[in-house]
Amino acid sequence: MKEKIIIVSLNGDDCSGGVERVVYYLKNILSEKYDVSVMKRNGKPGKLDKIIFPLLFSFRLLFKNKSLIISNSWQSFLYPADFSIHHGTSGGYMLHAGIKSKKTAFLAWMEKISAKRAKTVIAVSENCRRELVELYGIPPVKIYVLNNFVDERLFYPQETEKNNKIKILFSGRLENRKGLSDLISLANSIELNDNCQLMIAVNSKENCESFVNYKNTVISAHLDIKSMREFYNSGDVFYFPTKYEGFSMSTLEALACGIPVVGTGFAIPEEIRSYDFVHLTEDGNAENIVKIIEKMKNDFYNKHSEIHGIIAKDFGTEQYKLKLYNLIDRGNNICRQ
Repeated sequence: MKEKIIIVSLNGDDCSGGVERVVYYLKNILSEKYDVSVMKRNGKPGKLDKIIFPLLFSFRLLFKNKSLIISNSWQSFLYPADFSIHHGTSGGYMLHAGIKSKKTAFLAWMEKISAKRAKTVIAVSENCRRELVELYGIPPVKIYVLNNFVDERLFYPQETEKNNKIKILFSGRLENRKGLSDLISLANSIELNDNCQLMIAVNSKENCESFVNYKNTVISAHLDIKSMREFYNSGDVFYFPTKYEGFSMSTLEALACGIPVVGTGFAIPEEIRSYDFVHLTEDGNAENIVKIIEKMKNDFYNKHSEIHGIIAKDFGTEQYKLKLYNLIDRGNNICRQ
């Protein structure tokens, strides 16, 4: 059995983004049973990092053949990892978000190579699994769906003081893929409506200038996990007009805090669409969105603990641990053969 595990993550496990948050969780869980380390970039980010480091990591892993390797998709694409986790696909991103570039196409090519070379491919959602099969030609038998999870010990309902305004939450980068145009439209609309306030949490100041001088929009940057829990609890409804996600961590975190969610089909993946405390909409009309959010607030007022309990059971830590350990045992069995 390979008792040592190496997780490949370009940006480490600093929780700055969804992939990094998953790596943070993986490391903590697997460290309970294994010797775990993270192979990551050191130093300041560079323009060519997404080319240089995947090549470097792939080479370095050649000398780590006594360890079980968990890679994040393209980040060590030339090495046949024991597990390659795919948090969505660049091919799917280009298809659904309508955003194409040579850089994204190159990432899609590396993702395809990493999935083909890996012993087992982990997809974070059923949609991601379909994209790996349909866009990259990965055999379905090779793919295991392991949905992202939320740590219910970190994200849970808290009592907070609230005024009469409807507080609408958004968390993520302010970019086109995340639905920036819809957010700007919503911010413009609620400037004329003092009943609402848009609260945004970002880990980058990119495009924050789009919301300068808005009296009903507040932006917070670089919040740690405790502050993010407080952020979610400060609101009434989480709004996520994203054009593409693998399996949204922000959606799960908001729900774990008992906050209902309104968003697109990628904000609300098929695995959670049966819950009545989520509302799927592709309508970007700000006035309609406000009406939906107001109804969701009223429908789930004082039901935060109920929402938290359901999400903790279905997408919490313990169920994820069981599935993950079964996967690792499977990988160790393959290594013995």
